[in-house]
Amino acid sequence: MALAEREDRAILTYLGTIDALQPSHLSDDLLRACHHWHIASYFLLKSLRGFWVEWAQRCKAAGLTVSLDTNWDPESRWEGVRELLPFTDVFLPNENEALAVPREDSIFRAARRLTGDGPLVVVKRGAEGALAVRGEQTWEICPGDMGSQPVRVVDTVGAGDNFDAGFIRGWLLGRDIRECLLLGHRCGVASLTKAGGIQEQLREVVR
Repeated sequence: MALAEREDRAILTYLGTIDALQPSHLSDDLLRACHHWHIASYFLLKSLRGFWVEWAQRCKAAGLTVSLDTNWDPESRWEGVRELLPFTDVFLPNENEALAVPREDSIFRAARRLTGDGPLVVVKRGAEGALAVRGEQTWEICPGDMGSQPVRVVDTVGAGDNFDAGFIRGWLLGRDIRECLLLGHRCGVASLTKAGGIQEQLREVVR
């Protein structure tokens, strides 16, 4: 991502309701209403952490695709992630998360180890771009490839989630992986220009 100046402001996530979800909230009716399931905030949804493998298996049995963005583990233990990956179609960590899960110090080695568990691995690298790995195939976008103009960064909250949304939309439409990376990048960059992370990305997603 091509970045320029950043406003000095902080926006915090309110954690009060994140862990209110229980396995009983994941109903058959909800399953039937979906064709793709995205799991985020894995480590903050403590009541669901032991249930995600079973739920992902049910999703797959029902013909749904599944994506996962764990976000950071506050305890730095990373438990349960690799057990979930065989039932995940797309895993979308950022660079630090991708290194932490398999405990690697090379992002390419980490991505290859993670894709060995089954999913397409898409690593968000911030200003350095993004890469995707599936089996022996690798796709990468770098700042020079993207033609991005510097933007005035107002708020980074939600940029990774907006990247996920753009990438997954392209992937569900059957677009080439590089196209998906570029769409994810555009959505992430658009998110940076407004506070709150939900104002600018919709224009990019619907293209």
